Amino acid sequence: MYNFVRRGAYMLLIAGLTMGVAGCSDDDPDYDHVTPPVVEVASNTLTGVITSLNGEGISGAKVSLGEGNSATTDANGVYLFKDVKAGTYQLKAEAEGKLSHTGTLTVADVKKTQNLVWNAALASDVKKEVSVSADAPSEGKVETETLKGNEEAKVEVKAEIAAGAVDTDADVKVIISPLYKEEDVVARAARATDETMLVGAVLSCNKEGVSLKKAIELSFELDTELAGKVEVKQYKNGEWVKADSRVEDSHVIVAASEFASYGLFLGVEFSEKKSTKAVEFEQSKWDNLYGSKDMSVGEAAYTYKAGTEISTEGNADKLTALLIEELAQRFGATATTLNGSYPINVTLPVGTMLEISGVQEEWGVSASALGKSASGTRHGNVSIEVATSNREHTGGGE
Repeated sequence: MYNFVRRGAYMLLIAGLTMGVAGCSDDDPDYDHVTPPVVEVASNTLTGVITSLNGEGISGAKVSLGEGNSATTDANGVYLFKDVKAGTYQLKAEAEGKLSHTGTLTVADVKKTQNLVWNAALASDVKKEVSVSADAPSEGKVETETLKGNEEAKVEVKAEIAAGAVDTDADVKVIISPLYKEEDVVARAARATDETMLVGAVLSCNKEGVSLKKAIELSFELDTELAGKVEVKQYKNGEWVKADSRVEDSHVIVAASEFASYGLFLGVEFSEKKSTKAVEFEQSKWDNLYGSKDMSVGEAAYTYKAGTEISTEGNADKLTALLIEELAQRFGATATTLNGSYPINVTLPVGTMLEISGVQEEWGVSASALGKSASGTRHGNVSIEVATSNREHTGGGE
């Protein structure tokens, strides 16, 4: 009797365990086929660095993106626009005591987040006023700005004004200003030549309607070799035309017969070669494939670069130094590392995983002329993608 009862109890125990296991299997989810969450594509941003020509960031500069949308740079010259829609925009950077810089930005409509980059180097608004006389000659001079460490590129611009060169009264002054880009006078599309202006100057007067009776001798100090290679031009009637000039040792001397812009031009070849570099994320993967509970994912922090890196070491000749300045003025005068944050804001169920990745454009840029060259790296736009998946490697992505 005892053995019968014990055998019966044992059978009941086995049956109970079997039913319990079956019940548990019926209640458990199928973690192999969990639908991963879909991450919304974050809005585009636009950022960059606004510097002086010496490469130092400008605090408090204003950057305009189209009409009625502007941002102010921080202590390092960095600005930020959020939620930048697809389209074409006119950009403008301006700061107190600086000449403004403009550009155009086209934002493509793509199914990924773009962190767009636009930089500008602003020249100081320098104006040297020279008093003139009917009885005695006068002169004045200015010096161009350069990237820090590239002082060999400095060019002294001097104006020698003969007695009686200007219709005089007590308040008439001749004004000399450095000129760095022909685009500061005329749009690139309207240029009459493929040559590049290495350096220039603007001659003006503090009073309207004043003309020159005698030509002003406007001299640019280069070096002996380069002085004989450049072509001197004047901006007149909407185009750059050849101007009267001569060379004396390392000086190019322009016979400036009227108040106008004058420049020294040289055939310069520019090149850009694109590559990409992976963006570094603080954390790029959240794996909950075999976890025990849901996982919350907030933001993904990352770093990237904005600006242009140009080497200024060991440049002994004037032309190489001026080519470095051309790169800085076109693409940016410095580079800085910036922090970004991508909003993910999803919950990963057990059986799912999320990965984030990004690449940044890097452009190898160079300028060459007469056997000399300068090069650098321009850091471009960043694109970011997010992908989610389950144990079967299928998922929602963005």
